Amino acid sequence: MAQRSKRPCKQPRCPTLVDSGYCEAHKKLETKNDSLWRGTPAERGYDHHWRKVRVEALKRDMYLCVMCRADERATPAEDVDHIIPIAIAPALRLDLDNLQSLCRDHHAQKTADDLKKYGPLH
Repeated sequence: MAQRSKRPCKQPRCPTLVDSGYCEAHKKLETKNDSLWRGTPAERGYDHHWRKVRVEALKRDMYLCVMCRADERATPAEDVDHIIPIAIAPALRLDLDNLQSLCRDHHAQKTADDLKKYGPLH
C-alpha cells in the first residue's frame, strides 16, 4: 500500500515535512492551541469543588464502573460522568445524584451517545 506524502508542519513558515500536524519542534503548540480552544479544566467546570465531588462519587461507587457492575463485572472506574451533561443542566454539575463512575470504555461510549442525542455540547 502506498504511503501518503509528507506535508509541511502546521506552524507557519516551518519547512519541516511531517506525516500530520506539527513537527517535533512545534509539537507543544498543538496541545497549547487545543487548550486555548477548549479552555482550562477549571474554565470548563472541573475545579476544586468538582474534584471533591468526584472523589465522593468514586467512593460511593466503590471505585468500580457502574455499567460494568450492572453486567456483573468488576472493572475499575477511571472517570466520573455527568449523567445529564453540564451543558444541558449546569445546575446539576456538582449534584452527586447526577454522577456515575465509569471505566474509560463506557465513558467514551456514553460521551458518543450524548453527542448523538444532544449534538455538540459547548
